[in-house]
Amino acid sequence: MRRLRNLFHPIMVFIGVQIAWIVLMAVWINWYLENNLAIKGFAQKIRPDLFTAEIQWLILFEGCFLMLLILAGVYVIFVYWNKQNRLNQMQSNFVSSVSHELKSPLASIQLYLETLKYQKVSKEEEKGFVETMLLDTQRLSGLIDNILESSKADPTSMALQFQSVNLGDFLQDVVKGYKRQFGEKQCLLDLKLDSSPVLSIDKRALRMVFNNLISNALRYSPAGSLLNIHLHQTEKYWEVNFEDHGIGFDKKDMKKIFRKFYRVQNDDTQNIEGAGLGLFISNEIVKNHKGRLKVSSPGRGKGSIFSVLLPVSREVKA
Repeated sequence: MRRLRNLFHPIMVFIGVQIAWIVLMAVWINWYLENNLAIKGFAQKIRPDLFTAEIQWLILFEGCFLMLLILAGVYVIFVYWNKQNRLNQMQSNFVSSVSHELKSPLASIQLYLETLKYQKVSKEEEKGFVETMLLDTQRLSGLIDNILESSKADPTSMALQFQSVNLGDFLQDVVKGYKRQFGEKQCLLDLKLDSSPVLSIDKRALRMVFNNLISNALRYSPAGSLLNIHLHQTEKYWEVNFEDHGIGFDKKDMKKIFRKFYRVQNDDTQNIEGAGLGLFISNEIVKNHKGRLKVSSPGRGKGSIFSVLLPVSREVKA
């Protein structure tokens, strides 16, 4: 049954149709050329001017053009089917991922609330429960923000409210919010600030970018690993590098990583949560700051570097 299903897979059908049309075209041209003299002789007996050399080549050209047109039509239909199939698969993966992303923190919050309601706990335990629930609500809030941003008809036209922000202080503030997560995963953080420029940025939007990059670094890195965050200036940009020692990327994945709903699919990522929206949203936000979001990786299993490049022109002079 599986062999029969594979045989009638749309890709196999498409290849079969293309081969059939090419063979049919070759047979028709061969038949036409072999019988050309007989057809010409028959035509001359009926009407000598009916079968001139120009008409012979015109008939041959029309036949070839018709077959090529049919081939092109089949190809276009296949391309559109393939795109629709990918969209359906992405939608299915997105619904599955978001459902899991929503259920996990809600189940955690419910468990802690029921524990606080029905059991007596110490003040320290109660404080720990509240902190965990706050982290879960932040996770839910971040997911909802990503979904709302990605649902806009034109993400490049997202409304940003620019203000003067000290980038170094802002990075330190963002990192402080992940103190508990770094402790739970026993990961180390090395924050290096070569300078601390004041830039005109949207604080809320850029916080979402930094949150996504730090969360991904923790999510895709093993326990006890190191995350390096480095703020420095290049010729045209203020650059913030997020260098982790996680699972890394293959070259084919780096070309698609910023696509909407795209998630790397391999043995290392199949059990890792995520909706495939964070990097897409982050890329759009950085673009709207006239900057760039880059990714590089030595290879799978060798970590990765995400770089947020904000133009020097956004710097606010004192």
